[in-house]
Amino acid sequence: MNNKIIILWGFIIFGMVISIYILGISKSEQIKYNEIKESLKLSVNNYLSDNDLWPINSITISSNDLIENNYLNELYYEGSKCSADVIVTHNGNKYNYEYDITCTYE
Repeated sequence: MNNKIIILWGFIIFGMVISIYILGISKSEQIKYNEIKESLKLSVNNYLSDNDLWPINSITISSNDLIENNYLNELYYEGSKCSADVIVTHNGNKYNYEYDITCTYE
């Protein structure tokens, strides 16, 4: 085979390996972030149910409220402490959740 073709195939294989690695890392980060959101959603639902606070329009619950009332442990993402606000909005038959998560990196 021609050396140019071998070098070309080497670059193609190297590029594919790097692409797969980067996609794997980004997917892993997304999974961790989704776990935090699911934990917040479960805690917010328990908090709203126990205190009969389901909104007619919308309500904002902070992670500090959840922690103070023992519905949530501290939030951490990749070793950094996080805080969050969860906005729960009632849209007819279901509730929508918006997350504002802030992490402090030291």
